[in-house]
Amino acid sequence: MKHSATRQVILIGKHTPDRWPSSRIFVDMKTPSPVPGVGSSTAFHLASLLDLNTRLTDADPVDVLNVAVLSVMGRLKIQRACFLLPNGSGWSADPRLCKGVLPFSITTLTTHGIEPLTESNSSHKSLIDAGYRTIVPIGNPTDPVAIMLLGRTLDNIEADREVSAYLEIVRGIVSTTVQNAKLIRSLISATKELEARNLMVTTLFESARDFTLSKTKEEMLRILSYRLMGQLMVSTFGIFFTEPLDGIDFIGNRKEAQPLADLRNAIISIDVPLRIDELPMSDPLRNAAESMGIAIAVPMTVHGVKKGVIATRGKLNGRRFTDEEMSFLESLGNTAMIAVENERLIQEEILKRRLENELKIAADIQRKLLPDVLPHANHLEIAADARTSRQIGGDYYDVISLDDNRTLFAIADVAGKGIPAALLMANVQAALNVLVRIDMPLTHLMSRLNSLICDNTEVDVFVTMFICVIDSATLLFEYVNAGHNPPILLSGKEVQLLSTGGVLTGVIEDPPEYKLGTGMLDVGDVLLLYTDGVTEARNHNDEYGVPALVNLLMAKRNHTPSEIIRFIHRDIHTFTGTDQIDDDTSLVAIKVI
Repeated sequence: MKHSATRQVILIGKHTPDRWPSSRIFVDMKTPSPVPGVGSSTAFHLASLLDLNTRLTDADPVDVLNVAVLSVMGRLKIQRACFLLPNGSGWSADPRLCKGVLPFSITTLTTHGIEPLTESNSSHKSLIDAGYRTIVPIGNPTDPVAIMLLGRTLDNIEADREVSAYLEIVRGIVSTTVQNAKLIRSLISATKELEARNLMVTTLFESARDFTLSKTKEEMLRILSYRLMGQLMVSTFGIFFTEPLDGIDFIGNRKEAQPLADLRNAIISIDVPLRIDELPMSDPLRNAAESMGIAIAVPMTVHGVKKGVIATRGKLNGRRFTDEEMSFLESLGNTAMIAVENERLIQEEILKRRLENELKIAADIQRKLLPDVLPHANHLEIAADARTSRQIGGDYYDVISLDDNRTLFAIADVAGKGIPAALLMANVQAALNVLVRIDMPLTHLMSRLNSLICDNTEVDVFVTMFICVIDSATLLFEYVNAGHNPPILLSGKEVQLLSTGGVLTGVIEDPPEYKLGTGMLDVGDVLLLYTDGVTEARNHNDEYGVPALVNLLMAKRNHTPSEIIRFIHRDIHTFTGTDQIDDDTSLVAIKVI
């Protein structure tokens, strides 16, 4: 071929629409005379560069370097070459990028651009000994991202000006492509990370919804299992509760998780998310957890209070848990625990409302056990009142007409408060209303009540009681006091405390015989029956006491029984400084008219 002849070069490569309009490119050029000993012309180099540029499109950084070194070796007929990559303390030849040579490392290597290796440069000597002749930095010549080392060409053209120009263009193409590839990989990685985080957030929202809609702990556990399996590839986990939930302190999602329960005492002490393999080798928890296959453990909190710990075995794919996955597990665990806690609170609220409803019914029943309308008795004016510190109480009073002239008055205080006391009070009321229909002395009546209470209650349950019968025709009265607060009788200027009787009921099955107290009433006399909630009402320092009650009764004796009871409550409230009462209070006021 003559020097001035025109040659057509057909390049066939990867179709790249944004670079070339078709997969075939025709280049017309004047072909210069060949360089003696050189196996390629300018056109040949150009074709090589175009081919290289096409092959490097959208490649991985390592693949970019691999294609580049192979292309250069092929075009320049080089038998050995490699790429050096930074390793933190110097440079290392990547095994994937070593062609015809073994991998090696070098601590110091300075570059200023494409240049031949020289003996005068101390960092070049070992490379020359290894058979390299040319150094080609990729990127910034003084701070390259990689260094290509080339051995001798078979045609000995490494010093040729065209070769230098060709390598300079190769360096530019590879540098740009490597940077682009790194940027693309960074964008892809960032996109994947963002997608993963979005998926985690979506999963958390869906889990919160599902947990809210679930009705049982079993359903919540199943949802948690699905989420952990789908998001983290975890098939086995256990939940350790700080306080037993319905009597359970551990739940495993499957049979294989049950052995994890043996680690409860160690796992429950964890207060921060942790990977088990990050614990010191000497840590007993690490040895125990790893023996069970546990990889991570994360506390589950509600409003900052630890309610449990979730521990999982390793992923099915064997990969390590990332920080994002640890955060995801912590959020998912907290969401699940909040749902469990909400369900517990809902059940407690349902139980509370049911109990309140039952207590309301019980209070209504108890009020009906007390006389709704007091019976009429000649020459006697009667008033009564009962107040409980809770919805229901253990105080009891009664006024029962025995015949045209005789009226029985009773007041009692059952040990304790609330439902147990109310139940016993109902029994006492029922027994008294049955026994008074039998004509028997009051002492015998009290003995029968004592036996009934002893037979049907525990030893630590007792009832104080006062029973009195007043004959309105003769104004004679008799009574028995079984350990109750002595009623106060104002007769003229005298104050009498009615204490005759015996021991309180329910303590001794066969007590000493009860004694009968008797007396005579007169017009204007006032008799007050009360429970200890009245005299034991307290302010910050003292109890209200019997003397205060006697003084008030003497001061208000000219008022009606209803007014006297109102005065007593008002005085107690003034003394305590509150309308609330700490104990049940019952009052029965009787005035002879």
